[in-house]
Amino acid sequence: MNLHERSTVRPPRRASSAVLTQGEPGSIRMLMGLRHPDVPTFPEFWAFPGGGVSKEDIEYARKRSGSGDDVQSMESLVTLFREVVEETGLSKGEGGNWVVVPPSVRKKLVEGPGAWTEALARGVITADMAGASLVTERTTPPLAPVRYTNRFYHIHLGEYAPEPEHPPGRSEFTEFKWWNPEDILEQWEQGTARMAPPQVTFMRDIVDRCSEGRGVLEILSELAGKPPIGPHKIEFAPGVECLPIPTATLPPSTHTNCFIIGQGDDLLLVDPAIQDEEGQAIIVGRLNELESCGKRIKSILYTHRHTDHIGDRARIRKIVDVEVLGTSETLAAIGGGTVIKEGDIIDLDDNLPWKVIETPGHCPGMVSLISKSGLLSADNVTMVGTILVPSADGDMHQYMNGLERLSAMSPNLLFPSHGPVCAAPLRVLSRTLNHRMDRHSKVLNAVRGGLSSLGDIALSAYKDAPGAPESLVRDQTLSHLRGLVKEGLVNEKGDVFTTTG
Repeated sequence: MNLHERSTVRPPRRASSAVLTQGEPGSIRMLMGLRHPDVPTFPEFWAFPGGGVSKEDIEYARKRSGSGDDVQSMESLVTLFREVVEETGLSKGEGGNWVVVPPSVRKKLVEGPGAWTEALARGVITADMAGASLVTERTTPPLAPVRYTNRFYHIHLGEYAPEPEHPPGRSEFTEFKWWNPEDILEQWEQGTARMAPPQVTFMRDIVDRCSEGRGVLEILSELAGKPPIGPHKIEFAPGVECLPIPTATLPPSTHTNCFIIGQGDDLLLVDPAIQDEEGQAIIVGRLNELESCGKRIKSILYTHRHTDHIGDRARIRKIVDVEVLGTSETLAAIGGGTVIKEGDIIDLDDNLPWKVIETPGHCPGMVSLISKSGLLSADNVTMVGTILVPSADGDMHQYMNGLERLSAMSPNLLFPSHGPVCAAPLRVLSRTLNHRMDRHSKVLNAVRGGLSSLGDIALSAYKDAPGAPESLVRDQTLSHLRGLVKEGLVNEKGDVFTTTG
């Protein structure tokens, strides 16, 4: 949608993650858990144990901190050890060795953050704060309303460590595994293991240094001496890098995802939607880094003609003036280029060709791209907020058909234009389609019930969404009505809608 005001980016919350290692030098492994398929973020991704700083963690840390202590670091450490106990059952025993907390104690500890800090205060559980070293800090990019500044702490459990155990009741993880960093990074590159961007870049940091002849523990010690903090590369999948660009898009989104596609020297730039100097600096900075590595942008592809995807063409042309790809509808809006259409293959000579799929429901001429890595879905679905189908130039009938087509392709991952990577594409595509079909039925039932004006139909069809803006409700109702007209179920004469039967 074309909007005129940019939404405010919310400040990130604080979180801690545990990089637990075990083994002797030369055979160090890291503990990661496979996230449950029903968790809301990164389902079926491998991740380190961890979680957000709670108010109980903060209260306990402030009571125990001295006047010269770094209170915020103490709060993060309290969270760290709580999450390790809750998610893995591992804790330091009286003799200094790591043990599994007895089931009776653990059952009490998982009742909430307050139970853990109470047990810590009474000495039931110990936390060796000095045994944890900060090795990196990563802040979630502005892809979603809820973001985190996550501190990663390393704790070496020794040559031998007990196996983690799931908590009583439902666990965030379905399994645990001690990974060699090279092995999980290799499996991620092959598409057989999933990791979120912070874990990917962290593993790259370690593996790259290992290639220089140093061991994992030595590298983690070096990182603890000067923890990498600040922006990091956002890799959704091998050959799929995301650059969030601030745009005036539909809230709660604040950015449009610009993608850099390709693993070789020639790259495809998708939707570089820069609208001001802030966005321009993001693009220029990254392209300069790529150029220094011998890589170049071969072409620019625009998925559709909405301004939060095209941005300021004059700005991007000054930065990189290369071939522009788009459908005829999109190119007509930006002044020409090379036309792409359904079934075309974009081959970057990196063994990862991308196929063009025309999905024009949200906007005439919109395209998606699919490869073995996943589906670059443009504005068909989003992980943040909702997708609108404008009545002025959208097509609800085509939009729903497009969702069915994309679902039938069973993509491995989904890379939307707004929000984070989606690890469960079929679930999100089905949920979006079912939502639209349900609304479609409510609009049709309103007409069948005798309502004939747009306002009355909208009020009936959206009575379950009382807080939705009236202008958007009327516009989406009109889109559904015109879809029903196209399907031959509703007649439209002037401002009056009636059933055909």
